[in-house]
Amino acid sequence: MLGRSTYPKAQIAACRAEMAELCAIWRAIAARSEPKARSEAEAQVFNQMAVALEGWFVHRLRGLEGKDGNPLNEVRLLALGVTTNGGYFPSDATITWRPEASVTGYRAGDRIALSEAVFLRLTTAYLDAITAKFAEA
Repeated sequence: MLGRSTYPKAQIAACRAEMAELCAIWRAIAARSEPKARSEAEAQVFNQMAVALEGWFVHRLRGLEGKDGNPLNEVRLLALGVTTNGGYFPSDATITWRPEASVTGYRAGDRIALSEAVFLRLTTAYLDAITAKFAEA
């Protein structure tokens, strides 16, 4: 597939709704789970949800995405870390990464273990950035 420079606003809204619904499902299941089981599952669930979030807009043009350590870069790196870097946050020499300015605060080599709260902040920042840079007029 060729790179994409725009996405329909309906696709962005559908992604936002789907992520909110999945978080609601997580909360319902978590509320009925033992605390230890919930704690052990949370990072696995939300790490995979970051991969799914990236999948909605995976073909976006990197030139439009930018390389300044923005939420688009962050989700891309998180998904790569989960899928191809053994669950550790990767480094990328093409991105100016500043953990202190990111949503998650991860540094290269950190174990990725997203919580629901962090995932929600990340999703908002990511979809706001997708809207700003890629939404069809």
